[in-house]
Amino acid sequence: MSLRHPDRPHINTPDDITTINYTLEWPHLENPTNTTFAGAAQIDICRCSQDGSQPATSASEPGHIYTRYQCAGPEVHFTSADDQLWVLQAPHGPINMLRPALHEERQRRKEIHDGADPATYAGRNFLFLTGPCPRGRYQAYATLQFFKSLNPSARQRVTHLSLLLQPYEEDCVDMTSIQSYEELASYIIQFLPNFQVLCLNIWDDESRLRTAASEFAVLLHKEGVKIVMGWTWWKYNVKEYTSARAFLE
Repeated sequence: MSLRHPDRPHINTPDDITTINYTLEWPHLENPTNTTFAGAAQIDICRCSQDGSQPATSASEPGHIYTRYQCAGPEVHFTSADDQLWVLQAPHGPINMLRPALHEERQRRKEIHDGADPATYAGRNFLFLTGPCPRGRYQAYATLQFFKSLNPSARQRVTHLSLLLQPYEEDCVDMTSIQSYEELASYIIQFLPNFQVLCLNIWDDESRLRTAASEFAVLLHKEGVKIVMGWTWWKYNVKEYTSARAFLE
């Protein structure tokens, strides 16, 4: 599938997006609910072992405050191509505004499955979305898990990716956003040899999120890769970067 606007492959062109929904399961949190977290000050009691061994099984155990990269993370489950698909109407802070997918959007999703021809992955602008979650949506983490789940032939043909950059996607903690973006960028460099375009849509605090987004500058050291960054959802306001130096300025 080729992009309808190959010179401007931004998230604001929904015709170019292949949306894949996912859910997060938190087996170690004491009382996870399907409500988005209130910010960095939220306290969740976690009963993971923090050392990779079996989690505590007794409710009488005191547990500890959940801390990303110290505690066991969520389990990511991707909905099947036959499940109902929700797509992004607009990023909206704690709760993104989603809508049921149109026929064409469902068809694009149905073309991505375990038995798909690896060539199907080329030229698709992937976007991964979920609903409210008890900690955060962990979009970069879920994206990474999807790429890892692909067979090598399909993975090598991935060329385009869209991400939403807002605090609620990565736990509302600057350092965890930076680390999650660094991990994703590193994986793209190592395992997606034909990657071409990263589309970033900054929503909310531009200066804060721009710092975290700088982790993706490493992608621009590879010839033929560009980053398309947008600041306004309702208007087509984007900049394209092919130079890491310009991207970091």
